[in-house]
Amino acid sequence: MRASTTSFADRPRSDASKSATSAALRTLADLPGPRGLPVVGNFFDIDIARAHTILDRWADRYGPIFRFRIVHRDVIAIADVDLINEILRDRPEGFRRRKSLQDAMIELGVNGVFGAEGADWRRQRKLAMHALNTKHLREFFDRLGQVTSRLHRRWDRSAGAGAVIDVQHDLMRFTVDVTSGLAFGNDLNTLEQEGDTIQQHLNKVFPALARRLLAPFPYWRWMKLPADRELDRALDEVLKLVNALVADARRRMVGRPGAPANFLDAMVAAQSDEANAFADAEVVGNVLTMLLAGEDTTANTLAWMMHFMTLAPEVQAKMQAEADRVLGDAALPPDHAATEALPYIEAVAHEAMRLLPVAPFLALEPNYDAVIGDVRVPKGTAVYLLTGHEAKSAAHFVDPQVFRPERWLEAAQRDNATGRAQTESCPHDTRAFLPFGAGPRFCPGRHLAMLEIKMVAAMLCRNFTVERAPDAPPVEEVFSFAMMPKNLFVVLRYRGHARSAG
Repeated sequence: MRASTTSFADRPRSDASKSATSAALRTLADLPGPRGLPVVGNFFDIDIARAHTILDRWADRYGPIFRFRIVHRDVIAIADVDLINEILRDRPEGFRRRKSLQDAMIELGVNGVFGAEGADWRRQRKLAMHALNTKHLREFFDRLGQVTSRLHRRWDRSAGAGAVIDVQHDLMRFTVDVTSGLAFGNDLNTLEQEGDTIQQHLNKVFPALARRLLAPFPYWRWMKLPADRELDRALDEVLKLVNALVADARRRMVGRPGAPANFLDAMVAAQSDEANAFADAEVVGNVLTMLLAGEDTTANTLAWMMHFMTLAPEVQAKMQAEADRVLGDAALPPDHAATEALPYIEAVAHEAMRLLPVAPFLALEPNYDAVIGDVRVPKGTAVYLLTGHEAKSAAHFVDPQVFRPERWLEAAQRDNATGRAQTESCPHDTRAFLPFGAGPRFCPGRHLAMLEIKMVAAMLCRNFTVERAPDAPPVEEVFSFAMMPKNLFVVLRYRGHARSAG
């Protein structure tokens, strides 16, 4: 019998919880899971770079709720759509991000909305949602077009030279430039720079967070490994830029505190409001949060889309036909309305995020002793939500391992015709599709991410054909806090009508 995901100690219980708690409840020790070694548990079973695939394999073997141990810590993993959504709806009151993750982020200076909890999260979230709402995105569209044109010119040069392109490298430059312009009012323009850029230093942060999330204890507080020293050097360079961005914002806001033009200006302006003031560390932390979140997630989703385009030429041809029809003679979407007229490209994005989500699992913990399903879960226990596993389950999608963007268009047609997208014969359960999370803490940048994805994909399809680079090694999935591609090298071929971008 399933219980609501509520505490049975300090919080009021729902009726469902009361009925379930009167029945026999399991403890963590009752759960199935991989056998570990004495003392270290399953520490040596989890290769960080493949953590998402290992957890998925365990879910297939042990079921929707299982347990493993990292040294002295129990971890409960959830691969059940109903429970996952219930837990996500119970934030921030019932569940929070892992405190160990929040501590690691604060130590790195990433003390922003992503890791904040409680009242701090509500205060910071309000500004983030305002900065990333659709009204601001429409106002930002021309700037986004400028950055997309730079990427077009960069790829045009590569196509002309027949050069092999490191897709992730270029796309991360693109997303850093977009984020810096929208959130900070500062044009970093890394796309037109060569050599050392801020993006190369930012790339050190997420791998460090992944290592520290799964570490058995915070060793770095007493002993720095070479990777930790490299991280320190990278953070020094990043903080130079962040502090310069904050100083620029303070200069801009002198004499006009009531007219912030972007997220950073709004935080600086709020420092004069005693009731909602942001500490200096919060300002710096949110700048870092925006840079990191805006860089990896969107760039990696676009990279995975390009990977699928090389594997499925028929999908790429349909994307190109749609881009031709919507853009006409333009090299990229000319206005916001054009990006809303790309349903097939959007379906490709959704299918890429379903099969290769950049956030394949979420790490939380309950704020109170809780009941999850029929399991008693003590306060502070690590709870991993295997969202990526459920998006590839036959219980939720037809032929779940097959890359087929058309499923999203067919589901929309069925939904329009019948009022529901899921049937027994054709399951299409969008509750299992959680690339941006769900509940009160869904990703505030999802509209920006989808706008960037459609801008770049439409520009790419209108002007080029993507092919895998000859003799490139196989593409690999690597978990590094975000799940990213390794060895994704492509070449771009001009399409017959494409003109040089100059």
